[in-house]
Amino acid sequence: MMKRTILLLVCYLSLFSIHSSLAQEDAIKVLDIAAERIRQAGNVKIEYHASIFSGTTERASATGTMWLQESKMKLEADGVTTWYDGKTRWCYVPASNEVSIDEPSRKEMAAMNPYTFMEIYKKGFKISVKESVLRGAPVYEVYLKAKYAKMDVKEVYVDIRKSDYQPLCIRVRESNDWQRVSITNFTGNLRLNDSFFTFSEKEHPNVLVNDMR
Repeated sequence: MMKRTILLLVCYLSLFSIHSSLAQEDAIKVLDIAAERIRQAGNVKIEYHASIFSGTTERASATGTMWLQESKMKLEADGVTTWYDGKTRWCYVPASNEVSIDEPSRKEMAAMNPYTFMEIYKKGFKISVKESVLRGAPVYEVYLKAKYAKMDVKEVYVDIRKSDYQPLCIRVRESNDWQRVSITNFTGNLRLNDSFFTFSEKEHPNVLVNDMR
């Protein structure tokens, strides 16, 4: 549960006061540009610190590194390494030398992708944007509010750096809890082959396999 919620989206808290408000069409334009910049970055590596909050109380936190290539993903967090090749997911726990294998749903994997917001904002949300400052950098603070009560994601805040449209912050509320992930480093245009996103039994001898497919 912790891994799913903290990786829903990437975010920081906005630390300074809001200066001005822009129209909804401006908010959509900001998200469109940010999404396109991320796509242009190709294969990316993201280092982050994530937290879960109930109100203002932090309940859990974790630090990790994620690599993304379109639908493929590799994640290192909380002593567990996860590979996903677009169909199959491997979760390896070194402490027990055990790997679990399954084929998660598209929705489940989307919840683990920190850039899911690139698609969800296109329907079902009321959107607004304000100019603010985050850790000394001018940002667009985009706010998304669900139009319908049945939607899983109720609210989203996305802080996007004005200078290069790099997302610095996304806060997400599904029920009463908020997820926050602070990006510490972002690297794009990496060269990653397909094998990078699959588990290798050769590199993990005598591993205990728990195949749940």
